[in-house]
Amino acid sequence: MTDEAAVSRSEPEPPAPERYYAERVSAPSGTEGISLAELQEAMNEGARQSWRLVGVLNQPTGQGVILVWDQQGFISG
Repeated sequence: MTDEAAVSRSEPEPPAPERYYAERVSAPSGTEGISLAELQEAMNEGARQSWRLVGVLNQPTGQGVILVWDQQGFISG
């Protein structure tokens, strides 16, 4: 198998974020779910950038969450 074949079968690159940004927060390998500390750190990082958290989704695999940030909302920078 060539590298090109491997690339074509992988997950496509997501488009660049415009207003909304989806961030995957995954559990460390070999663990079940994410810790509250890991989730809080991801939320703190978004807050430091003045983003507004507008949604949280469970990953279909159950091993993390997806945080949806508004980068340009009324309180965002």
